[in-house]
Amino acid sequence: MLREKKAATEEFFKWLKICRDEIYLSELVLAELSRAPLPLRTKLLDVAARVNAIVLPITVEVEGLARRYVAEGAIPARYRDDAMHVAIAVLNKLDVVVTWNMKHLANVRRIEAINRTNLIMGLGPIRIHTPEEVTDL
Repeated sequence: MLREKKAATEEFFKWLKICRDEIYLSELVLAELSRAPLPLRTKLLDVAARVNAIVLPITVEVEGLARRYVAEGAIPARYRDDAMHVAIAVLNKLDVVVTWNMKHLANVRRIEAINRTNLIMGLGPIRIHTPEEVTDL
């Protein structure tokens, strides 16, 4: 399974380089990448730089929406960063969050709970997919 994810991730990185869509990263993603072990850190930060991603900030509004996802039970409190990733995407009206995190993000129950909260808050829905799913879209 790990080998399949690695291959899919490498394909996703190749796809990012040719994708015509705007690519976004958050300050949180960059912080996470900077904590990766070497040499993986260098590779990931290099990919991030080469795709000319637009970097989105963590704002007070993002923090508030992330707290709401946790309060509503959409995302467990100990995975607050996952809530932040989604909040950044939702508040910036992005189409999709791409993640390998199938336990706390890319699964039907979590996506439904997140989008229920978004509806309550008057916000639009978000799609959450794995890298494999995005390159197949």
